[in-house]
Amino acid sequence: MPRNATWTNSDGLIVGFGTHTEDNGVLAVTGDSGTRRTYVIELPDATALEDTDAITVASLGPQHAVIPRGSKIVSASFSVTTIFTSEGSATLDIGTYEAAGDGSSSGDDDADGIDADIALTALDAVGDLVVCDGALITGAVACGAVADADVTVVFGFEAAAFTAGAGVLTLEVIVPSGSQGRSLAA
Repeated sequence: MPRNATWTNSDGLIVGFGTHTEDNGVLAVTGDSGTRRTYVIELPDATALEDTDAITVASLGPQHAVIPRGSKIVSASFSVTTIFTSEGSATLDIGTYEAAGDGSSSGDDDADGIDADIALTALDAVGDLVVCDGALITGAVACGAVADADVTVVFGFEAAAFTAGAGVLTLEVIVPSGSQGRSLAA
């Protein structure tokens, strides 16, 4: 059973079944070598995306893998598996959001920090590969610096909604060393 199969126990704790896998719309760690990790997440249906400015903790799927606060994204790429279409001039945003969702921070970390405003023309063929270049990739900002928390990945649209589209995001991340792999965001 994929990790997105969950139940909520009597005290409100969400319990997940199975392991995190990249093929169910949940951020998963697919490689781990010391402080370098590979995260993969599938965007299975772009028609279900919200406007980037409307993303809240309720937008997050259950039990995503966490990118520790202070991590640096070395590289990111988004590969199209289903052609993206829109009745308007939709663009795709990829970024980060507070993973805990407990209201202890601002929530939004950098909702378009992995890549902002990816045009339909870059997503109009199966196999198209977008090399992401947002503020979180260039090293201008560390993961979790804005939200002051561990984060997870979010997708959103700008300008218009998508009528079709799917793809896979792959991140190469250097996580901070130290106590439980955490350190303060730079």
